[in-house]
Amino acid sequence: PAGTEVAGNVSELLSKSSYPSRVVLYAGRALLARFPRAVQNSSRKLLKKSGVIIKEEGHLLSIQDNCLRFDSGFEEQADFILLATGVHPSPFFAEAGLRTGPEGGLLVNSRLQCSEYPEIFGGGDCICFEDQPLDKVGVYAVRENPVLFHNLKAFLQEEALQDFDPGGDYLLIFNLGNGLGVLRKKWFQISGKLAFMIKDWIDRKFIKDFK
Repeated sequence: PAGTEVAGNVSELLSKSSYPSRVVLYAGRALLARFPRAVQNSSRKLLKKSGVIIKEEGHLLSIQDNCLRFDSGFEEQADFILLATGVHPSPFFAEAGLRTGPEGGLLVNSRLQCSEYPEIFGGGDCICFEDQPLDKVGVYAVRENPVLFHNLKAFLQEEALQDFDPGGDYLLIFNLGNGLGVLRKKWFQISGKLAFMIKDWIDRKFIKDFK
């Protein structure tokens, strides 16, 4: 989803300049493949409205001399390239001999604790939650924060640890540039200016709370 948001917002920035340009989003084999079809369709519609060209030519293999090469055999030249290939945990955990999940994240139990080495805790995108797979979205890192903080102190003080509850379905909102967005929560979905306004309000409030 990061690439989708970047493409929409870069397109907005370039539309305000006099420099002739085009923005191409290389979306793997399918745009937002792991998201519901309604989210895919709404995002595609808004990106095209902003002038973003969407290409689903496969996954990127290499970049050489500004030439993009994909696993489908497709090649294309680009003047300026922004990579948004997703979140991948550091190989440090596997290299250190620690148990990891399928994507290489540190495997942690319900207390966000490495079972092999209970003095090691983790949270956010660098972990694999043993009880259930979690999407790599900021909401889980925020929810993990107070549990992680408590458990670090409790471990040092030899007190009881807390279990982390991922909670229910999270609110998904994409900022696709030009004041447009896509919002989804369970079965409810809206797209357009209202979705962006809600995201903008939530983000500004979140930042304000940390000032």
